[in-house]
Amino acid sequence: MQRFLLMLCCVCLASTAFDARAHAEGFGVTQTGTQVVVDTGADLVFSVDSRNGDLVSLRYRGNELQTREPKKSQVASGLGAAHVDVKTIGDVIVVSAQAGDLTHYYLAHKGRNALYMATYAPTLPAVGELRFVTRLDVNKLPKAAHGTDSNVGQAIEGKDVFLLADGRTSSKFYSARPMIDDPLHGVSGPGVAVYMLMGNRELSAGGPFFKDIATQKTATTHELYNYMFSNHTQTEAYRGGLHGVYGLLFTDGGPPNATLSDLGFVNDSLGLKGFLNSAGRGSVAAHVSGIAAGLPAVVGLSNATAQYWARADAMGDAQLTGLRPGHYRTTLYQNELEVAQGSIDVKAGSLARATLTALPPTGHVTWQIGVPDGTPSGFLNASRLASAHPSDTRMAAWGPSTYTVGTSAVGDFPAVQWRDINTPTRIDFMLGANEIHDYRLRLYVSLAQAGGRPRVSLNQRWEAPVPAAPNQPESRGITRGTYRGNNTVFELAVPGTALQVGRNTLEIGVASGKSGTGFLSPGFVYDSVQWVSP
Repeated sequence: MQRFLLMLCCVCLASTAFDARAHAEGFGVTQTGTQVVVDTGADLVFSVDSRNGDLVSLRYRGNELQTREPKKSQVASGLGAAHVDVKTIGDVIVVSAQAGDLTHYYLAHKGRNALYMATYAPTLPAVGELRFVTRLDVNKLPKAAHGTDSNVGQAIEGKDVFLLADGRTSSKFYSARPMIDDPLHGVSGPGVAVYMLMGNRELSAGGPFFKDIATQKTATTHELYNYMFSNHTQTEAYRGGLHGVYGLLFTDGGPPNATLSDLGFVNDSLGLKGFLNSAGRGSVAAHVSGIAAGLPAVVGLSNATAQYWARADAMGDAQLTGLRPGHYRTTLYQNELEVAQGSIDVKAGSLARATLTALPPTGHVTWQIGVPDGTPSGFLNASRLASAHPSDTRMAAWGPSTYTVGTSAVGDFPAVQWRDINTPTRIDFMLGANEIHDYRLRLYVSLAQAGGRPRVSLNQRWEAPVPAAPNQPESRGITRGTYRGNNTVFELAVPGTALQVGRNTLEIGVASGKSGTGFLSPGFVYDSVQWVSP
């Protein structure tokens, strides 16, 4: 027995877990050299390095899908060294890898082609981000639904944005989708697909519309990610605790069935640190109203330890379930724009009710460009911002441009204003003699970079005071495929003395005390521009 235990090195296999005969019969776990080999009892066998907790082999139907490069699949950038333990509880095998205060779990449910995971990380790892990256053989799994080219061209910005030979641009960032729209994403090839089930996002940061890297393609590897926290245009602080359960789902090419996505087997008996079962959770029934016609409504809950969201139905009702007890801020979104807030207390085993009503801003909107909804939707190049660098040849010329109220199309107005690229943007509008009085210019912005905010002048004789720098992430964002930061409204008082009968010309530039050139110069993303009469 002593000799057997020495062979296990740093792997502790509980007496209920290790049974070589179980492996021979299918479902079970064995030790082979420095690898803990788990057979799911289906068509998936995976191996974990007993020295560091890396995932070193993924065999589906006998086909090794792990990359050929030296780096293996791992949490964060690898744990370096870890204490690895294995146990079997009924139909579930639990492999845990502990390093410091972080414990990463691999779970196998008998008879499923799935590798489920959870990561207990009460503090942010020293590398400054928390993710799981699955490194797969690009030749066997070459396709991804978004950002399929990734870093296979010439680097044009940092080491993460690339120019392809045909003028298109690519980046791992362009693979991302908003959290609310990304329950799973995957990569595929002939007869095989691997999906990342994102699972419970309650400890992630950034709200329902935040997004992060989903896939990255290199010459040898297709990386499949679950990003739990990063500094990629991050709008919230890290939330520590148990991230997940999430997982890798394996199919013959199609989407996974409901059984593979079912996490109902996860319970207290598995011993996951930080796990809270359904009996310890509460729920919220929300009713919303006041949202502009034609726009969706989303209800969000958030505090320092958790976040949740749900879409409201046509009747204005939204259900949020499986919530950790606590005091939460409630937010009503008009599409992606915050339009009402409140608070609510969630208690275990109880249903709380919330009512949120959007109230329009004061004043009469004489004209507007775009709809205030937290996005640049409809503006020039807006449809490509999430999937291409602004220099991409598929983008229309950014300007500078002139928009004429009443005759120009919304698509003539730029989605982004940069100090170096397209300043100023001009807006021409007409006023009659009886319309000369004080107004307010209201500019909705969804993201700003390098301290960018509007610098406004009118008829070349009046300039508005420069507003204070907005609260925005200190990070690239626009070139990384996002328009999402902190929604900001700039409201500038325009005196009647600055106006004239007939044509008036409003010029919008960018003010900032920070540096940056080209597409990295100070700038901001437009949501809507409104001309408001008191």
